Amino acid sequence: MVFQQKKYHNMTAKIKSISIALPKKQVSNKELAKEFPNYNFERFEKRVGIKNRFVSTDNETVVSLAINAAEKIFKNSSIKKKDIDYLVLCTQSPDYKLPTSACILQDKLSLRTDIAAFDFNLGCSGYVYGLMLAKSLVSKERKNLLLITSETYSKYIHPKDRANRLIFGDAAAATLVQYDDDNKIGNFVFGTDGSGFDKLIIK
Repeated sequence: MVFQQKKYHNMTAKIKSISIALPKKQVSNKELAKEFPNYNFERFEKRVGIKNRFVSTDNETVVSLAINAAEKIFKNSSIKKKDIDYLVLCTQSPDYKLPTSACILQDKLSLRTDIAAFDFNLGCSGYVYGLMLAKSLVSKERKNLLLITSETYSKYIHPKDRANRLIFGDAAAATLVQYDDDNKIGNFVFGTDGSGFDKLIIK
């Protein structure tokens, strides 16, 4: 089933700024080759393109990485913290089952207490869904939305799980989405097939 978002006059937005935060630790293919000596890492690099991945330490979490990414937005753009109207966090590896990590971020970032703040749970498609949500929410009255995607998948991957250790890393990105009459962000087309849910699962 495919859903195409219709164009509405009040759904106009643009990406104003993007920043990222990476963990301090990197794990290279050379390091992983010592753990998995029978795997062809040269072929993997050519096919997938990954040579290094960032891995969070015990002291680095979804929230801490998100804070670092968000603070860069405020440092490198003209937007002020008091201007933020929404805080939306996409993550599948939150610091806690509850409370909502976006609420923790609101406090840690010293944002206004009259803003909307919430998490949503999606993986690879999360950023695109986040942009759709951002475009749907911003308006002339509430212009600025801070969209953050942050993951620490490495904390869930077994050390012997070669396939996932090769592909997944940890990082955060912050995107400032702003109301704009020129409608810089276009329409979206989505599709969903959940039949393979058990191939990538944390029970």
